[in-house]
Amino acid sequence: MRAFRVPGTSPQRFVEQVEREIDSRNFADIVAVAVKGNRLVVTFSWMGTSTLEYRLDDDGEGFSAHLERRRMSPFHAPFKAGFDERFEQVLAAVGASSL
Repeated sequence: MRAFRVPGTSPQRFVEQVEREIDSRNFADIVAVAVKGNRLVVTFSWMGTSTLEYRLDDDGEGFSAHLERRRMSPFHAPFKAGFDERFEQVLAAVGASSL
């Protein structure tokens, strides 16, 4: 997802929700999510490492995230669509909506 909005929560609480959802789907060993300054960093570690870096913008009633950088491991390229689909499912499960 290139950009998404999350109403009614902070980025840190959102990360906690995403971590629980990732854990419930048994992806915790390959996916990490963290807030670093005004960035949301998502790291996929499995046969290499890929990173998504989102800029976070407070909108007063939640926040939005806009993809600014994607670093893809050459080993992940064939699986990109699957990674993206699963990550979007996790985001939707915790209340994020596409912008």
